[in-house]
Amino acid sequence: MKIMVVEDDENSRVMLLNLLKGNGHCVQSAMNGKIALELLKDSLPDLVITDILMPEIDGFDLCRKIKSNSEWAHIPLIFYTATYTSRADHELGTLMGASRFIIKPQEPDVLLKLINDVINESPKGKLPPPQTPMSINEAIERKQIAAVGEKLQKKNKRIRN
Repeated sequence: MKIMVVEDDENSRVMLLNLLKGNGHCVQSAMNGKIALELLKDSLPDLVITDILMPEIDGFDLCRKIKSNSEWAHIPLIFYTATYTSRADHELGTLMGASRFIIKPQEPDVLLKLINDVINESPKGKLPPPQTPMSINEAIERKQIAAVGEKLQKKNKRIRN
C-alpha cells in the first residue's frame, strides 16, 4: 500500500514513516499540505494520513482540495491530530470526507489497526464518502473557520500569559 504522510512535526512524521515502512507499506511524506498537493500531481497514494495544524496549507484545506478534485477524491484520508480534538472538530473532519479522525498520541499497535481498518474498508466499497452538496460545503467552511479561530485564540491566550 502506498501511503502519504503529511506532518509538519519531524518526530511525529518519522514515527509514522517508520511504523508504516516497518509494516510493509511504501511511504512518502510531506511537511505541509502545499508540498502534499505537489506530490499528488506526480504520484497518487492509496491513502493520505495528515495532521491538521500545519503551515501554508493545513489539513482541513488539504482534505477539501483532495476531496474536490475528481482525480483524487477516491483517496481515503485520515486526520491524525493532537490539536483539533473536540467533537465539533471530529464532525467537521467527517463532513469534509475524512475516513477517520484519530487523536494523537496513539500506541503504535492501535494506530496501525485504525489505519488498517481504513485500508481494508476501501476495496469493499465503504469508501470514499459521498460527495457533499454545496450547501454542506458552506457549512463546512463556517465550521472550519470557527475551529481555526478557536485554536488561534487559545494559542494567543497562552502566549500572553
